[in-house]
Amino acid sequence: METTLTLKFKGVEAKILNEMIKSGIFTTKSEAVRSALVKYAMDMGLFSRKTMWKEITSYKRRDVSLEQLQKEIGQIKNEI
Repeated sequence: METTLTLKFKGVEAKILNEMIKSGIFTTKSEAVRSALVKYAMDMGLFSRKTMWKEITSYKRRDVSLEQLQKEIGQIKNEI
């Protein structure tokens, strides 16, 4: 299942979202919103942590060779 949204944040919500990115907690706004949605669902009792972890780990992970990982880390270090 997949859903695409276009969201507009103003005021304090925009400030919070930008601070989450600026602080390094999340790398993208989309990642921050997805994480907040999952946290909210768990807080509301819609899903248990165990159920959420099972769902997260059921997705196929990205296959990355050691060489590719080293290359990507090197690129990030060069950006800093």
